[in-house]
Amino acid sequence: MAEDRPVRLDLSLQEAEALHAALEVLLETAPANPNLDRPHRLLAWRTLAAKTGTGLTARLADLARQSDTLEQYEAVRDEELGPILDGLESAENRDP
Repeated sequence: MAEDRPVRLDLSLQEAEALHAALEVLLETAPANPNLDRPHRLLAWRTLAAKTGTGLTARLADLARQSDTLEQYEAVRDEELGPILDGLESAENRDP
């Protein structure tokens, strides 16, 4: 089927981050669209793989580069960094 054929994109890191941010806004504000969740997660994974840095960002980027699939990345990320990421995302750790 034509729907199952992959589409490859070649975006700069800046373009990928802008697209990811736009998808995030859509997911947070628009009516639920299940077709956007996976592309949003794929873009986050591949964007991370293109990044460098230090600390947590560097560790996430390394995990993203080592993973062959989105599902593998998410499983390894959750296993290795889940408690840290959960703590960072908790409401009490957010700025008012």
